[in-house]
This record gives sequence, structure tokens and C-alpha cells, in this order.
Amino acid sequence: MSISPGSTHRGIVEWLLQRLSAVYLTGFVVFVAVKLILSPLTTFIAWQAWFYSDVVRLANALFLLCLLLHTWIGLRSVYIDYLRHTALRMAVLLLTALGLLAAGFWGIGLLIGAAS
Repeated sequence: MSISPGSTHRGIVEWLLQRLSAVYLTGFVVFVAVKLILSPLTTFIAWQAWFYSDVVRLANALFLLCLLLHTWIGLRSVYIDYLRHTALRMAVLLLTALGLLAAGFWGIGLLIGAAS
């Protein structure tokens, strides 16, 4: 049985993207938790000012991107490993992709709404 070098390379890239996205997701959650513990936002105006700052919006956009990427890679791996019927696997992958795209567009809409 021969495995093409392309499939091995793809697995390494997916593994690395999964780990890097996990590091960013964890760092973001820790940063937000520490920020809110050390400097609580007690009013809606303070929360809005913090959330609408460009740095926080960029960090939220990266969080959304990493979350969607991390989810896709993880679920795709599970589906490939455990769904043996090709048609079922493709249907589930399609539904997952559509769901993640919908979630991504929804998140982008929230971030764009925060800009206006």
C-alpha cells in the first residue's frame, strides 16, 4: 500500500492548524477572563466602548476564524474516521460546512454591526 506524500503533508498541516488555533482560542479566553476580572466593565457604555475598539474587534474576528477552522478540522477528522459510507460522510460534511458557513456569516454580521 502506497501513501502519496501529499496526503502526509496535508495531515501535518491540519494537525498544525488545529494546534495553533487551539493556542489562540485558549489565549483569547484567558485574556478576556483576566481583563474582566481585573477591570470589570460595570456599565453598558464601558462594555460597548471596549468591544467596539478596533483591537478587540480584530481579536474577535481572529477568534471566530480560529473557532470555525478548529471545528471544521476536528469534525472532518471524526467524520472521516467513523463514517464509513461515502454518501453519508459527504452529506454530513456538506451539512457541517453549511452550518459553519452560516455561523461564520452570522459572526461577521455581528462584527460589522459593531463597526457601525
